[in-house]
Amino acid sequence: MASSSTSSPFKDQLKTRSLRRRRAICPHRECAVGVGMTLRDRRKIHPVPTTSLYAAPAELAVCEEVWTCDLCLRGIVELVGYEVTEQTSLTTADAPVEKWRRQVWPEPAPRELSPDAPEMVRVLYAEASKAENAHGFRLAGVGYRAVVEEICKDQGATAYNLHAKITELASRGLPQDVVDAMHEARVVGNDSVHHNVEYAANEIADLAEIIAEAVEILYVEPANRKRMAEARAMRSAAAKAL
Repeated sequence: MASSSTSSPFKDQLKTRSLRRRRAICPHRECAVGVGMTLRDRRKIHPVPTTSLYAAPAELAVCEEVWTCDLCLRGIVELVGYEVTEQTSLTTADAPVEKWRRQVWPEPAPRELSPDAPEMVRVLYAEASKAENAHGFRLAGVGYRAVVEEICKDQGATAYNLHAKITELASRGLPQDVVDAMHEARVVGNDSVHHNVEYAANEIADLAEIIAEAVEILYVEPANRKRMAEARAMRSAAAKAL
């Protein structure tokens, strides 16, 4: 083992590379704001922990990184996959390509919909999000499709299959962007369960956001308008009672 006075690529990188600092949304729910973050530690955990970050040609080096939020000072632990060769290291200008990054602490919280959405829609959405967080992207695709089917059911669609149910809602004046979003979720879910297609993480994340936008249009905006109308009515009644 190298002595504490011996420099290592990991310690050198903390001093030299711009990766030492970044901006991100703090994953701790008590903070959850966009802030600066500081890289506190990095260690190589695959293929074999050493004091060097060099690897065999085109080998994937997996590192554990510890960051801290500059605001709340809580820690964030991530696993990062880098493609490295004997000619590259994280301490040089020829830094290897980052292939993937996964947050392991704090455990990613599931996505949540507004309380204005029906309970079963929210439950299915949260369960699909948990599969997404666990990188079960096929299962997440099926889960988000189930969310769309539950929305159609809640909206009173009675057609036999999901395609027809979405089309039925479209004929009732549902905005075209919501219809398109529902069809996209239907296709992804069908591909996942029937054709063994695994969509990429960013594609599943985009699908989740599309569904959230549809929920905003179908449930949240009408609920907000209703609350504002009720507040105005109460204000008017109170004024008249004076």
